[in-house]
Amino acid sequence: MFSFKLMVGQLFAGIAIGVQAMPAMAELSPPEINSIARQTTVLIAPGLTPELRRDLEENRNNPLENRQVWNPGSGAIVAREGNKYYVLTVAHNFYQRYLDTPGFWQSSGGTPFYGIRTWDGEVHKIEGVNDGRGCPLRGIAEARSLIRFGCRDRFIPGTETVDRNSDGDAVKGIDLAIISFTSSKDYAVASIGDSSTVKIGDRVYISGWPDPEQAQAQAGQSVRPVSRRQRRLAWGSVGAKLSPDASNQGYSIFYTDCTSPGMSGGPVFDKDGRLVGNHGRGTRNKQSCGKEGSPNSFLQSSDRPDAPGQAANTNNLSERFSASQQVNQAIDLIQQSRLRLPFNLQMPTTELIKRGLAGQGAQVPFGSSGRLEFDIAADRTSGAFDDPSDVIPDIYKEYSSFSGLGSRLRDGIPSGGCGTILLGEPCP
Repeated sequence: MFSFKLMVGQLFAGIAIGVQAMPAMAELSPPEINSIARQTTVLIAPGLTPELRRDLEENRNNPLENRQVWNPGSGAIVAREGNKYYVLTVAHNFYQRYLDTPGFWQSSGGTPFYGIRTWDGEVHKIEGVNDGRGCPLRGIAEARSLIRFGCRDRFIPGTETVDRNSDGDAVKGIDLAIISFTSSKDYAVASIGDSSTVKIGDRVYISGWPDPEQAQAQAGQSVRPVSRRQRRLAWGSVGAKLSPDASNQGYSIFYTDCTSPGMSGGPVFDKDGRLVGNHGRGTRNKQSCGKEGSPNSFLQSSDRPDAPGQAANTNNLSERFSASQQVNQAIDLIQQSRLRLPFNLQMPTTELIKRGLAGQGAQVPFGSSGRLEFDIAADRTSGAFDDPSDVIPDIYKEYSSFSGLGSRLRDGIPSGGCGTILLGEPCP
């Protein structure tokens, strides 16, 4: 099996092109980490074809079904080869039924496509996302636009038999994926850290694009269309850490946090601004956001066998914490798929941080230090900052128009009225 530590040694030795060891830096401030996050975090969603807009409209007219269609997610740019960028995310951002149902893609000849929105507001069209492997996955992943290490579909509970009339989705395999897009623009690539160095009590930072509509659906509420989206930087303390295991879809870093649906796949950074994982699992039973106190004492016995507290139990942890994959495992899987990527092992540069800070808008509150102010007191285990300089005014417009469909999805009332989703026309 590929060794992450071996890769680090080889890259630092100069075997890989363009990666050299960098001197250690002081711990970054939250505004500095946010500046890195806003440049490397992307939003991922299917293109809103007329068929998908109709599916979305019908779901909103039947809120009790809670089908959670059209699920925008998040990801992190982790590598670049020429004009090709690679984004690490989670597999559950890709519904299997979107990949293998031509009826959703009539306007594109039955070929599914997705869009990746980068921090400059551009949405990059991604084709060739159907790997033909089905769900559960069959065969070996090939180097194409989307490589999944797990998959999401509706199964009869306790089986691998798909029944898309059932009530809920399930993930089979490791909940990780990598998707690529092409651009001649110069986008920042996240610095890769070493998730084995993440310890109990460490603070981690999670970046992503919350989806208010998914939050409404999960709360059992009628879904009210919300076109405006705003990126969030959340932080929390690591409460437990396990060895990655396929039986838990690979989730193995557990933390208190203030994440929200839609942030799945977003980067998890350590205190130095390096990517150590990808967020992907929340829980309704976690501690309240911003609660004072120390991290919970759930520990892996192999980490600290003499530590007090309960032995780690996956089900118990999943009920109390949100969770992340480990970037080391992601790199192992990518290497096993025969995809060789030039990962960035440099520490985040001063130039990168300054560029992100300079992009903050005038409406962002600054303190006497001249820096962006965060409510991140040492006695709080978690918190969040919704970046007012990182906003999507109308996600429906962006994802309906980037592919040349030329139609607009509007906030509105049920079908048949002025300004509805299906009509997409201005009111008289």
